[in-house]
Amino acid sequence: MDQRQPLQLLFTYDLWCTRKLLDHINTHSPFKKDVACLAFLAHIVNVQEIWFSRVVQTSDTETEKWDEYKIDQLRRKAKKMNKKWLDLIGDHEVDLNSEITFFTEKRVKKSVHLKNICRHLVIHGEFHRGQILLFLRNCDIKPPMIDYSLYRSGS
Repeated sequence: MDQRQPLQLLFTYDLWCTRKLLDHINTHSPFKKDVACLAFLAHIVNVQEIWFSRVVQTSDTETEKWDEYKIDQLRRKAKKMNKKWLDLIGDHEVDLNSEITFFTEKRVKKSVHLKNICRHLVIHGEFHRGQILLFLRNCDIKPPMIDYSLYRSGS
């Protein structure tokens, strides 16, 4: 079974969520946790960039996983990273079952299948978006609906 389309769909969903949250944060700012919300969204995108550099084996990123950005910068960066991942996943010359070898932050050598890196990135984003939704609720701001089923239904 071809895994490309489902993975691309998940990355498209990921960008949709980021855009909805950025719009929501922008609408309600300033509020007590707006900086934290943006920091977590930036972290999601930064980790995507760091992993992309590992996958394509470049060292051209100086991005740190907790670098922060203004809303407009983050919106552009999210779109740029999403396009890179969609293009990579869509490239039929790229084997999604290939093992990517990298070093962890603690300099431990690891290998992971590319398809599992893709899944990890989406799950990682979901985890932190859950934290953002909690921040919003704790600030008495009703979070936007960003459920996958809602995204798939086109609402």
